[in-house]
Amino acid sequence: MTIYPETFSIAAVLDEVITTVTPLANKNSNQIELQVSPDIVPMYTDLVKVRQIALNVVNNACKFTHHGQVTITADMLADKLILQVADTGIGISPEYMNRIFSEFQQADSSSTRHYGGTGLGLALSKRLCRLLGGDISVVSIPDAGSTFLIALPIVLEVSALLL
Repeated sequence: MTIYPETFSIAAVLDEVITTVTPLANKNSNQIELQVSPDIVPMYTDLVKVRQIALNVVNNACKFTHHGQVTITADMLADKLILQVADTGIGISPEYMNRIFSEFQQADSSSTRHYGGTGLGLALSKRLCRLLGGDISVVSIPDAGSTFLIALPIVLEVSALLL
């Protein structure tokens, strides 16, 4: 997969993602909150891939939350963007946690029937995070919500792409 690095504002990307998912959030009676640290510098990485990662995770948070809250927090830690997407949704049971980043997997078959989807969004997000030199993880409590943590380098190491 080809990477096209460019300089962009993560705040602008997250605003765009929120605009895209707002109809789903409204349909499910959810509130979305965005908290972007003023210390974040512009990123130099693949804008399209970062947008897709954020869109997949925020869309899932809105889909699996009803009458709740989705909070997106962007901060820097050293040379990494730390993006957290926390929701007050259905959560993920421990027995399904190891599957959610696998292709064509959802927490369980009843989730597929009730919420829809192909089970590809989180698998793709994980691959894209790793392609960009980062990673994604999750902590979750059933019936209380989930928090996805995305860590991506602020500046993509272009020399690593040439290997």
